[in-house]
Amino acid sequence: MFTNISKTSVFFLGALAGIAVVALMKSKTVQKGCAKLLSAGQQLKDEAQAFVETVKEDAQDMVEEAKRKNE
Repeated sequence: MFTNISKTSVFFLGALAGIAVVALMKSKTVQKGCAKLLSAGQQLKDEAQAFVETVKEDAQDMVEEAKRKNE
């Protein structure tokens, strides 16, 4: 597909992309968006951990009940 592109061209395209990303990250709008995204991800992680902990506790309760019935 890109057989005619030289290594120098690829380097410069990568450098331009890097400069564009740095310029974009300095934007307050992008920073606020990233902060919201990270906050939502953290909240999702916390909720998932709480759910897993609840499932573990329920499973442990079932195991204990089964042990008591077998005795």
